[in-house]
Amino acid sequence: MALNDEHEQDECGQSPVVVRTFRETLFHSLNSEGEQGRATNAVKAIGLLIALSIGLAVIATEPVVRSSLGDLLVKLDIAVAIVFLIEYILRLWVAPLRDGARRGIRGAWDYAITPLAILDLIAIAPTILGFITPELYLLRIIRLARIGRVGRSKRFRHSIRYFNKAITAKKEALQISAIYSGVVITISSILMFLVEGGVQKEQFGSIPRCLWWSVVTVTTVGYGDTYPITALGKLVAALTAICGIAVIAIPIGIISAGFTESLGSENSREDLEAPAKR
Repeated sequence: MALNDEHEQDECGQSPVVVRTFRETLFHSLNSEGEQGRATNAVKAIGLLIALSIGLAVIATEPVVRSSLGDLLVKLDIAVAIVFLIEYILRLWVAPLRDGARRGIRGAWDYAITPLAILDLIAIAPTILGFITPELYLLRIIRLARIGRVGRSKRFRHSIRYFNKAITAKKEALQISAIYSGVVITISSILMFLVEGGVQKEQFGSIPRCLWWSVVTVTTVGYGDTYPITALGKLVAALTAICGIAVIAIPIGIISAGFTESLGSENSREDLEAPAKR
């Protein structure tokens, strides 16, 4: 009787101990971090599959490719969606093993209503919706958001924390920089309207139209679709471009300084804590 109890099998014909061990192994494999804080092989494979699905969605927007390889693209997309569905079900199965999670179906339900789980489900939906209406085919690009799972490593989280600290510490300086940017864009738009409005009514006939040109010039993008033709207009454009350098350089310098300070303070704190741990 003792021997039979020890090897008692569940409904699937497997030992409960084996199932539990496999479930725990699967749980750790699906986690974004391995033993050394790096993404596991399973997560890396899922990330590559996500990138593949995005590539398929992008390629499928080309009419020539879609007309010649349409059937192949559909089959590949279905295969990717099936893999995502299997992954979603497996994550629901191992969800109760999370720290502090409830057991059984309640633990799976708690995971199913989390933002990441909902994102997983949304990643599968576009394939079904694509069969309903071809216009929704581009919804597959939603899967790009799921690549965020791969970036949830320990180092990535530290970098995000440093960046958030830098933004918080330099919040007032960044607000001043934003005000400066708004003033430059507004003044340049008004001046360009006064100088070029009567000459190029289609491009500079109103201040809102000049805002587009000002934003493009200040950010140094310079599409070239709208530009002044008068001497005064070119002078305003030159001054706007020069001020635009400061608009870009100032916030970059502020964030860089804050990031360096945050990283330095964190390293100093770790150096102070290191002797205590020893």
